[in-house]
Amino acid sequence: MRAILITLLITLGISCVHAQTMNKLIQTREFESRLAKEAQTIQSIESDFTQVKYLDILDEKVTSKGKFYYQKSGKICMEYAQPVNYLIVINDSRLKIVADGKKSTMSLSANKMMNQMQDMLTACMIGDLSKMSSDYKLEYFENARQYMVKIKPVNKAIQAYISGIEIYLDKKDMSVCKLRLSETAANYTEYEFYNKSFNTLKDETRFSIR
Repeated sequence: MRAILITLLITLGISCVHAQTMNKLIQTREFESRLAKEAQTIQSIESDFTQVKYLDILDEKVTSKGKFYYQKSGKICMEYAQPVNYLIVINDSRLKIVADGKKSTMSLSANKMMNQMQDMLTACMIGDLSKMSSDYKLEYFENARQYMVKIKPVNKAIQAYISGIEIYLDKKDMSVCKLRLSETAANYTEYEFYNKSFNTLKDETRFSIR
């Protein structure tokens, strides 16, 4: 199970501007209300993405690029095109990975931890925090252009796989513009989404697990 969780974390582990100082958001009701309202309007998302993966043991950053697709409810597809072709699909409780022309599928529903991780990752990718359980502590920050949600696992079992998450949301439309997922204090995965389109996805075959 550890290998499956690590695969999910690495693959689904987004960049906006770091230079601007983030101030803590004390009154969160308006933010949460707007975020929930915007999330309800999203049926699908299509975008390009750039992924940066840093491993301190190698002391280098590995950059990948591809296409991201989301469809309500719980369908995620990430098509990596550079530097290698790689595909990951989550459809409800099923996971498919295609690497080097070889396909593998597995169920995510058999284990409570896997279900929690799936809900957490889905929430992070689309900015819908309603799925976040009490196993996570949330703090809110803002600057002139963005909101940032800092997520800290409080469940020790989850802490074994992930130390923290930062979600950056564009104030213009509350869409996720960056997700930084830290496996340890030094190792992280970061995605930048751009060329985003909402509620335009017609082809559901890309979410097929077959």
